[in-house]
Order: sequence, then structure tokens, then C-alpha cells
Amino acid sequence: MLHKLRSVDKPKPGKTGSLFWPLLFSASLALSPISGPAWGQETAENNGTAPNLPLLNRLDALEELRQALSLPTSSIQAEAVTLDGRRLFVVTAPQGDPGSLPPVSQRVRSIEQTLHQLASAGFDPEALQVEVTLDGQTNQPVIRVNGRHLLTITSLDAQFQGAQPMDWAEQVAGIVEEALRTSQRERQPQFLRRQAVIALGILAVVGSLSQLCQRKRRRLQQKRDALQTEYQAIQAEIQERLAGEEQPGVDPVLVEQQAGRKRQESYLELQIRLLRLVQISLWVGGVGVSLGLFPQTRPLQRFFLVSLRGPLLRLVGVGLATYGSVWLSGLVLDNLFAALRQEQNAPTYRLSKRLSTFASVSKGAAATTLVLLGSLAGLASVGVNIGPLVASLGFIGLGISLAAQDLIKDVINGLLILIEDQFAEGDVIVVDGRGGLVEHMDLRLTQLRNTEGSLISIPNSAIRVVENLSNGWSRVDLGIVIAYENDLEQAIRITEQVALQMYREPAWREKILEPPEMHGVDDLGERGITLRIWIKVQPLQQWRVAREYRRRLKHAFDQAGIQIPFPQQTLWFHSPLEMRIQGLSPEETHRLLHLMESRLEARLRERDPVANDLTN
Repeated sequence: MLHKLRSVDKPKPGKTGSLFWPLLFSASLALSPISGPAWGQETAENNGTAPNLPLLNRLDALEELRQALSLPTSSIQAEAVTLDGRRLFVVTAPQGDPGSLPPVSQRVRSIEQTLHQLASAGFDPEALQVEVTLDGQTNQPVIRVNGRHLLTITSLDAQFQGAQPMDWAEQVAGIVEEALRTSQRERQPQFLRRQAVIALGILAVVGSLSQLCQRKRRRLQQKRDALQTEYQAIQAEIQERLAGEEQPGVDPVLVEQQAGRKRQESYLELQIRLLRLVQISLWVGGVGVSLGLFPQTRPLQRFFLVSLRGPLLRLVGVGLATYGSVWLSGLVLDNLFAALRQEQNAPTYRLSKRLSTFASVSKGAAATTLVLLGSLAGLASVGVNIGPLVASLGFIGLGISLAAQDLIKDVINGLLILIEDQFAEGDVIVVDGRGGLVEHMDLRLTQLRNTEGSLISIPNSAIRVVENLSNGWSRVDLGIVIAYENDLEQAIRITEQVALQMYREPAWREKILEPPEMHGVDDLGERGITLRIWIKVQPLQQWRVAREYRRRLKHAFDQAGIQIPFPQQTLWFHSPLEMRIQGLSPEETHRLLHLMESRLEARLRERDPVANDLTN
């Protein structure tokens, strides 16, 4: 009695996105051989091909057979016989000696060789005779094809199928007869030509769908490149504003736009990778279906399917799942921190920097955790017992903690820096005399870019005292030194007026947060009188404001005639007679000293602008 091969029910079409149909097509091609018959195995037109065996994969039947025969576990083995890549029936045999080819595999190989020789030699389907006879010595049914011995049905075979030996032999004979007729029909030139046309059509469809995916991927890549250009432009503007060229600090809107461009770029990158995966699936599925259309190549198709059903498929699945989980975790964290930014009515630049830093560190930690879990799952998928490995993680962690104490210190200090908001990416800090812009920060180290363009990497455990120059607000602390000969009250008034004038101007009012504080005389030193003034400004604007204020104050002092002191020495002589030059009289010596003093004063007046520049 023959059973027709079952086909996989295909889902009905519906409304989907642009990626659904290629994904559905490739998934149906890739998964159809796993859930049903092999690719390319179509039912016969009249009476069908070899049946599906309901007990082929029933491990409980094999276990019941062992218990009924009082045999130890794993003493009986079962294996399927195939022809042209199609499963026909199952044979059984006791387990052989370890290290040698199992008896059931030897039996299957012998049967398959005989079937292949009969199918390849060619025969008249009308003259095909499959007979079942009873062996007089063993009293077991024997199946012969055109008088040639094929196999003997043993009692284990019949008990495994839950039938009498003769009944099961009749079923196997019918299966073999129909399989040979089908194999002979599929080797006819007309059938092969028809299958070749079908294979070319499938490959043409796959090529067309792959070309559509390629065009879509190119458009997505162009959008991604455009987003990268916009991201770099925003980054350049942020760096320019951090340098104080145009605006005070950085507008939080720019930071949000930058984060939005990064999220859009991640979405596009995910779609690009999915399309690449779809293209690979399309070609693998199309070639697999084409192999299943011909009896000569169908065993190769079955070999790949059997190989994929083993540890390789599980390992690839775990790898793809881990890779997708890392991508999805990054997208989820980006959206989470973006939602936190949007909850703030007016997010500050400081908050935006903190959220960006937290997002970067969180994505790195999540990726590391997922890769570790994926590695354990991959080992478990290929049969490695990870129980002892997981149980020994505590000892492994203890050993790592003893061997990598500095790394643990880095991570702990990095967490404290983030939680306490000591600094974040985009801040300007000074650590042990080394200062610069924080370009990157994670749990292990902090990277600074100084004014010379050098990249400084500092482990977080080495950061003991940090000086943040851009947290909240900054201050211009100026000490202006004037000469003792100047009018002190006038100098104080001009110093304060210049600062107040800058504060009132709209362009500088955005940078200066509060009216300047004039503290008056701060020191009476050897060079002159020091006046102290404070100007509270936006973060990172103290240098630009100080430079502009010094320029304006110099012009104001020049107009008011207020001199800035420069280094000089004065010589006093009690009597010109105490200094004599050999060969000169006292009067000549006095005249010479007077001439030298006049020339020295002239030179000092010539050097006055240089001294003023050095003072500034």
C-alpha cells in the first residue's frame, strides 16, 4: 500500500511590507525540506511515489522494541533506505562493535547500491517484477527484484513497524516497485527536459528577486551615506561650537539631531543586512530546489539537508540569533535614551551629553553580555556540556579578579564617574596636568584630544582628581596689572566699564551669564598693582570671552593713557665721583652716563608695544 508524499501548506497572500515577500519566499524555500519532503520531490501523476513513514522518527517505538526484546539501551539501531534522495523504508539491526561501521549502515548501503544499479541499468517498467518469497532456512520473507536479491525482512524490522513480517514485506515490495518505476520515469529525456525548464525558471525568478533586492539595497546605502554626511556635518558644527566660534556651548537640539541621524543610520544598516541575508537565502533556496528536480542531483540535496539538520544548523542559528540580538539591543537602547531626552521639556546640553555617554556604555555592556550568552548557547548546541563550565564560572571569575585587578578597578571607577556625573563625552577636563576634549569614554578608559591634536588614553582607575572645565558654567578670572604711576580709580572704572559693555551687547550677552564682578585691588607687587575681575560665562566660552576682553581693555587703556608695566631696572648712584672710567675726568664720566641713560630710555620706549603684547 502506497502513500503519497505530503506537501507543505503555503500561507495565503496578504498585505505586507516591501521586505516580506522576499523573506517569505526564501523562508519557504529554506524551511520546506525540513518540515516536509525534500526539495523537488513531487507526487506522481497516477499513484504517487514512496510514502512518508509515520514511524521513521519515532524514538518511542524503538524504545518499546528494546524493552519487548529485553535488550539494553542503544543495542538496536534503525536507519532509512533511500533512492534518488527519497526515503523508502526503515531497516533495523543490532548494534555492532565500537569503532566499526554499524551493521545497520552496512545493510542500508547494500540495499541502496542494489536499487541504484537497477535504476541506472534501465528496464521495462511493464516487465518489472518485485517478488516476496519465504526463505526455507530462516523462515523470513525475502524481497527479490527481477530475480535479484534485495533484502530480507527480519523480525526486528517487522516488530519495529508493529506488523507481521510477511505483511511488512508486502508493503516494502510495493514501495520498492513504485520507487523503481518512478526512478525509471524520471530518467527519461522528456522528464529531464521539463525539469530543466522548471529549474531555469526558478533560477530566473530568483535572479529577478535578487536584482530587486540589490536595487533596494543600493537605495538604502545611498540614504545611509547621506545620513552619514549629515551626521558628520552636525559633528563638525558641534566641534566648532565647542571651540567657541559662533555660539555658546552646544545647542541640545544639535545633539538630539545627531542622535536621530545615528538611529536612522542603524535602521538603514539593519535593512541592508536583512536584504543581503534575503539574497543569500534566495540563491541557496533556488539552487536547492533545482537540485531536487533531478534524480541524479537529489542525493546531493539530501546530503546538504541532513548536514544542516545537525549541529551546523544549530550553530549557525545561534550565531545569527546572537548577531540579531546585539543589533536589536542597540536599537532598543537608542530609542530608550531618545525617549528620555524627549521627556525633558527643554533638555540641556549637559543632560544630552550624559544620556549619550550612558547609551554608548550601555550598548557596549549589552553587546558583551549577549556575545557571552551566545557563546555558551553555541557550545551547548554542538553537544558540549556547559553545566560544569557554568558551575566553574565563580572560580573563573575569582581567578580573573586576581589576575586583572586593574581592569576591575577601571570598570568600577568608570561606573562611579558615570553615576556621579564627573564628566561625559564632549566635556573639557584636566587629569594630572593633561587636558583636552573627551572624545570617547567607556567603562575601562577615557580618551582626550588636546589642543595639539594628540589623543590621550587614560585608564579610569588612574583618574583620581579631575578638573571639569565645562560642567554647568565657567568663569573668566583675570588679573590686570597696571603701573604705580597710573590713576588707580580711573583704571578700576575703565576695567569694569569694558566688561559691562561686553555684557550689554547681544552677541556677547548669550555667552556671559551674569554681570561682571569687579573685585578691585588684588595685589601690590613688584611690577605694579593687580586688579581682579570675574566674568561668569557659558561652558567652554571662558577662553573666547577672555581674549575679546583683553583686546578691548588694551585699546581702552591706550586711549586713557594708562600704562601696563614691563620689566625694568633703575640704577642709583650716590655720587658720580664713585664711578670712574679709566682715562676720563669726573665731568666726562657724568656726561657719558647721562648719554647712556637717554639712549636706554629711547630703547625702552621703542620696546613699549612689544612689552604690552607680552603683557596681554
